[in-house]
Amino acid sequence: MRTRGKYTAAVVAAVLTGGILAGAPAAEAASGCQWAPTTLPAPGGYRVYGLGSGDGAGAVAGTLQPASPGGKRVGVIWRADGPQLLGSAFGLDTELADVNAAGVAVGSSTEFGEFPLNHAVRYTGGHFERLPDPPGYTNTQALAINARGDILGAVGATAATGVSTTVVWPADAPGTVEVLLPAPGWQVQGGIDDNGTVAAAVIDWSTGTFAGQVLPKGGAAIRLASPVPSGDVVPTAITTQRIAGYVSRAGAFLWNHDGSVDRALPDLKNVSAMNSAGAIVGQAPDGSTLFLPPGGGPAQTVTLPGNDTSPGEVTESGDVFGTATVYSPDPAKAVVRWHCG
Repeated sequence: MRTRGKYTAAVVAAVLTGGILAGAPAAEAASGCQWAPTTLPAPGGYRVYGLGSGDGAGAVAGTLQPASPGGKRVGVIWRADGPQLLGSAFGLDTELADVNAAGVAVGSSTEFGEFPLNHAVRYTGGHFERLPDPPGYTNTQALAINARGDILGAVGATAATGVSTTVVWPADAPGTVEVLLPAPGWQVQGGIDDNGTVAAAVIDWSTGTFAGQVLPKGGAAIRLASPVPSGDVVPTAITTQRIAGYVSRAGAFLWNHDGSVDRALPDLKNVSAMNSAGAIVGQAPDGSTLFLPPGGGPAQTVTLPGNDTSPGEVTESGDVFGTATVYSPDPAKAVVRWHCG
């Protein structure tokens, strides 16, 4: 399940020692447990480029870049027993965004020219496959995959136009692609749930702001209600029960699938990820990374403000995965798992 909120947060300054963020005081949760970080080492010869989302059980998709100049970016799956290198798709720079429980990973490979030209790819059966382009589009990215294999993406007509238009490569119709929001305009993809429902935002030219949309598989689009008179409504995470996201200048919110507002999330300014039980990780206005337990309850501080942190995944068991700057002794981006125990 993919939750696409990619936002910057912050983590307390730490020193990487033996795979642990040594020197980082564990953040005490309201329940009495403490959030402790563990740094997951990158394979030899590589540095962490980015981290996406995962299967909810601890496998998370990401991207590595060679430590020495000149090599291609490669896809990787971070697992409990270490990173699984998937390599590059068709000899091109490759970035992975998500992986499901079946081990199918999705992302894109890129040709670099005057403008980057992306090609949506899927990794399955030990090799990469290129996903088909919709008619009239040549610039494509795969962004998320759900449990049954539906793939959410964004496409553009050419390299110069970038990618924006929301599409799905459906698992039940291999080799096809559906353009969900063909109208021209800026779009932001928020995620796809295990029923194939998509959350996205599209520019409303009458107001100049983004309007949140629920796009049920095979059904009509439903507009997310705005809790304020004006402002961007941008979903960044979706499960079969709820949609989470933010409203500009108003903070984070939960919505129901009928478009109605469920409740505000007053501790957060955005939502990075949400699991199927409703646990949420996001960023507070002061830059702290917070965990909100399922069904409410006091927010728990995962990290304090400090160096760059970008949470990207909250597992079904409540662990948080993300990237943070660590020192070994020089600063470098690393993949970190936070566990409350």
